Amino acid sequence: MKSKLGIATSAAILSFALQSTAADQPADRSTSTSTSTTTTEQRARVGNPERLTAPLKASDIIGKEVDNAQKEKLGKVNELIVDLQSGRVNLAIVSSGGILGVGARNIAVPPRAFSYDPDKKALRLDVDKEKFHAAPTFDMTRWDSSSSSNQLAETYRYYGQEMYPTPTTPYLSRDTNRTFGATSTSQFAKSERASKVIGMAVVNRDNKKIGDINELIVDLPAGRIVHVVVSSGGFLGIGDALNAVPPGAFHYVSSRDALQIDMTKEDLAKAPNFKSTDWPDFNDAAYSSKVYRSYGVEPYFDADNTKRNVRDRNDNSVTPIDQGTSDSDMQTTRRIRQEILKQDGMSVNARNVKIITSNGRVTLRGPVKDDTERRTIAEIAGRISNGQPVDNQLEVTKDQK
Repeated sequence: MKSKLGIATSAAILSFALQSTAADQPADRSTSTSTSTTTTEQRARVGNPERLTAPLKASDIIGKEVDNAQKEKLGKVNELIVDLQSGRVNLAIVSSGGILGVGARNIAVPPRAFSYDPDKKALRLDVDKEKFHAAPTFDMTRWDSSSSSNQLAETYRYYGQEMYPTPTTPYLSRDTNRTFGATSTSQFAKSERASKVIGMAVVNRDNKKIGDINELIVDLPAGRIVHVVVSSGGFLGIGDALNAVPPGAFHYVSSRDALQIDMTKEDLAKAPNFKSTDWPDFNDAAYSSKVYRSYGVEPYFDADNTKRNVRDRNDNSVTPIDQGTSDSDMQTTRRIRQEILKQDGMSVNARNVKIITSNGRVTLRGPVKDDTERRTIAEIAGRISNGQPVDNQLEVTKDQK
């Protein structure tokens, strides 16, 4: 699927976050009966840290059949429209009708209108056939008009979905001068086909190629790109180690149609990696959280679904979604994380504690090995936050890794 990328930047596309609301049902409720548990779960997730719903390879989603609650076949996913810098899936394009692809209509669908059946490994769209075929289409040959803000808004309204101009939880980059996903409404997205992003070159700060994009791991019902899989040798990872990298660690270089990352090949080799013959389970939030934090990026999802996370689900508790979006708050969190990662002998749990900075106040959450780790992390947080009070909720536990 490797191809030369010509990224089309539409000055009309806003970088947006996709959230479920009570309007998750199609606009015309008389023509649709919901049987999707995922839609209910999405509504329950509003205002809470996101969960990993159904992370899949983009190349596996493209070509997958889509049906509705009545078990009627609606079409196949023809393409995913993604905004890599914000880590979002903007649209799924479903091809419907035609003969062997000839004369088929490309129908645009907001990603959170889908649910996923893991048992049947099937995508479901909660809309009847008549309503689906009357939905807005996406003309790939007229990119600017098809992906304009007005066209996107019309598509989202049709399915009872909402567009948001900014993500709910920003990505925090290693680079203090770059924060991805925290764009203002005056900034615009760089939207592209997932099939073209796959195969795109990855360069370092010296503009030297260090790898290629092997795959995108996409959580379609959440509207998120979870990981960008990078191969740093060979042809698309064959016979080589692969790296799962948070999308927020990249910066788009328009002059080269490439993605830039502030790392060398040697850095990638030291980061969490896996063999092309042995892919990890991306449904494992703990694994994905470890990957994010190894790149100095705070995960947008709830990284701990164990009993230690019960307090995080208490409405009165500070959680990662409370992370402040100001430059100073985001830089404080990033610098504390990087300083912790520099410490020798820290346990895995200590390296992955939750750090939330809001209005200059730092909260530390999670398990650590002993009192020494607890004090060390608190001292780092206090020093970097310029003496601001630190809410140290770190817990010493025997359950260590």
